[in-house]
Amino acid sequence: MSELLKQSWNNEEELSALAKMQRNREVVEGVVRSVGVKKMPVETNGRMETAEVEVAIFLLPGGVKAYCPANEFSDHQYSSLIGFVGTIQEFIIDRIDLEQKVAIVSVRQADEMKKDLFWEELDYLEKNEAFDSKVYEGVISGFNPEKENIFVRVNGTDCFMTRYDWDYGRIRDLASQVERGTKIQVKVQRVDRERNMIHVSRKATFEDPFDKLEELRDEGAVAGKVTEVHPIHGIFIKLDIGLEVKGMKPRDKEEPDVGDIVSCKVRTIDKAKRHCKVVIIGYPRGKKKLKNIGSFLFE
Repeated sequence: MSELLKQSWNNEEELSALAKMQRNREVVEGVVRSVGVKKMPVETNGRMETAEVEVAIFLLPGGVKAYCPANEFSDHQYSSLIGFVGTIQEFIIDRIDLEQKVAIVSVRQADEMKKDLFWEELDYLEKNEAFDSKVYEGVISGFNPEKENIFVRVNGTDCFMTRYDWDYGRIRDLASQVERGTKIQVKVQRVDRERNMIHVSRKATFEDPFDKLEELRDEGAVAGKVTEVHPIHGIFIKLDIGLEVKGMKPRDKEEPDVGDIVSCKVRTIDKAKRHCKVVIIGYPRGKKKLKNIGSFLFE
């Protein structure tokens, strides 16, 4: 059963602050504390009527509450806003209802304001071929598990990246690394005005670990951790620079197990093909001891 909205402000000082934000069209930040169906005043055919709608309830600094109806949350129509509970959103104070004593906010309108400025900046950067000069903060807004595309909202604008834009090297279980509401840094890769699409990359904000491999080649030994031992594809080792590479084992060394810390020597580097091989030269912490579940039979 739906409920009426509770009063947004606690005193005249808080009401005055809300009114100032509304006048100045300030973009305000708040946390989605909860989502529910509420009775609230909505505009229908130019008239204000009370209706039952899904509402995101925001908590502002100082304990002030604000309400965002689903149609003012986004241009995109979500089946429910529940997935946004706990996330931080930016919005403007759209309306203050003195009779109901509630503040109505709009995430959508704040997004429109930021979006216009963002597109203007992208036009400038594109003309000057300067996309690489600018790093933006974005928030993960979704993930397509079939195509493994990641959706990121930057300055109120929906952008996307592929799995290959997430990180360098092999990427295991991408879905477990992508969490809605997580803030990440990205660079714009290309813009398609006709399709209104912006391709971004998280990887582009990192230093390419292959640039560090040449330095490691000259080292006597480098540390790594065995991440996979496959009967067909072989051994894979993750170096401390964050890159997973192919590993080889000399005949005089024991077979590695997943989780073993190894010292190794860089054998080959092919940056163009994104390929590197290392040779295991030792187990500085010893071999990982595997538990034999049947060993108690022989104790």
